[in-house]
Amino acid sequence: MKTFLYATDYSENSVAALHFASALSQELKAKLVVLHVFELPITLASTVSHTYSRREVRAFADQRERLLAFCSEYLRGQSESLNITYSIDEGKPADEIIVKNAIEYKADLIIVGAKGGNKIKETFLGSTTTALIDSAPCPVLAIPSDVDFHGLNKMVYATDFEGADIFTIEKLIHLSKPLNIDLHLVHVSSRDVQTSENQLEWFKNMLRHKVKHENIHFDLRYGEDVFSTLQQYVHEVEPDLVAMLEREGLSLIKNLTHRDLVKRMRSEGHFPLLSYHKKNIMD
Repeated sequence: MKTFLYATDYSENSVAALHFASALSQELKAKLVVLHVFELPITLASTVSHTYSRREVRAFADQRERLLAFCSEYLRGQSESLNITYSIDEGKPADEIIVKNAIEYKADLIIVGAKGGNKIKETFLGSTTTALIDSAPCPVLAIPSDVDFHGLNKMVYATDFEGADIFTIEKLIHLSKPLNIDLHLVHVSSRDVQTSENQLEWFKNMLRHKVKHENIHFDLRYGEDVFSTLQQYVHEVEPDLVAMLEREGLSLIKNLTHRDLVKRMRSEGHFPLLSYHKKNIMD
């Protein structure tokens, strides 16, 4: 991973994501792009004139100053020593502007806060995060506001024993190896024990042919309530990051779409959530 894109709405709930983004970019020696997307006032954007052009330039300059001040305040002077590029863009919907910037900067990862600071910003960092997962050209990492970065030592990935999972795990290992992360692969099943264990053995064999990583742990959990079972497992393991794959249609995690899991993980979970989309994995 060479480039991270962090998007902020200046809310306090996006501060933890800034700390996470800066620390992770340092550990992986990656470039960090800090982005703020804003909307020009209707009265300003509706008038095509020389005065409008000057005001538009001033609006971008003001937002850039605010972005620099935001990073300087919460990174406590560290911003000067980091490899940061500051970007201001205008337009809506926000997720489309973020995706545009991610493509322009060739971002390997988009990092956002899991929630916004108020009802308006909740829409920005709530629905926008969900929309990003569908449209982003790279994985999206959502950081809860109460998370502190203490390094990445342990990661959980929820698998359905599909071929797409193997490609996703390959991506995760690219992140895991440089940091020597323990990768815990868990499958939540409502099937009988023998069938699930047979599936697990098949998956292990498939994975061994594709990836080389010593720090992989395999676990099975049983339960009809997938979210509760998965959440209980996550709290047992206490990872620094949870990863999931956006799947098209229903899967072995029956009757529970990834979007449902993401929404509940954001509202009820207290772990960073890394989301991959199947369309990017299979390209």
